[in-house]
Amino acid sequence: MIWERYLSAADAARLRQTGLTGPEGLGRAPALLVVDVSWSFAGDDPEADIRDSIRRWPNSCGREGWTAIGRIGALIGAARRHGVPVIYSTGRARADGWDCANWRWKNARTGEPPDIGGSGREGNGIVDAVRPAGGEIVFRKRGPSMFFGTAAATTLRRLNRDSVIVTGTTTSGCVRASAVDAFSHGFRVAVVSDGCFDRGEANHAVALFDMAMRYGTVMEAADAMAHMRALAAAKEAGEQG
Repeated sequence: MIWERYLSAADAARLRQTGLTGPEGLGRAPALLVVDVSWSFAGDDPEADIRDSIRRWPNSCGREGWTAIGRIGALIGAARRHGVPVIYSTGRARADGWDCANWRWKNARTGEPPDIGGSGREGNGIVDAVRPAGGEIVFRKRGPSMFFGTAAATTLRRLNRDSVIVTGTTTSGCVRASAVDAFSHGFRVAVVSDGCFDRGEANHAVALFDMAMRYGTVMEAADAMAHMRALAAAKEAGEQG
């Protein structure tokens, strides 16, 4: 896995002794969570290096983000085909930034316009490549987790979901926070490693490792789509039988 290069031999030995592998995260009735895939985090140029992208979009993750967005789009398509609800989150803030809370002191660039280059795109708008379809739910939040100050947990229960497949950004920030809260609310959790992105490889990898050890299953997009396909096939066979 991507995190193995960051583990020392002592770390690996300790983990083998503890037996920590993380709980099985694949439920029978998942929802796909798309966390914060907005212009602010992606930037508007899929070819831009992260250092160029953040000059215009202070929170951008650059080219690697757009690679993941392609896989997120495929996951969304599979979810829609197989009857898996797709639920989105993005940020919300007043124009004067009063409700940005701790972000104002934690991120020195919080007060800057989200799009210094002036494309006219709203920073918290979800990128066109993964735009919500009519009727799909979008939660607007002020904290890292999709569950913070929203009806996400209640909505999942009303939809009779037992699990979540988590994608989006950033892996070490809002994705991890959403995964922790989903786990805390009693849902099984799977995180799509190549359907998440961050500003650095190390924090991306180590966050995936932490989630795999503590909160759920870490898997690739192809495996997540295969799971959704298998559930749909089993449901169809049961209905026909």
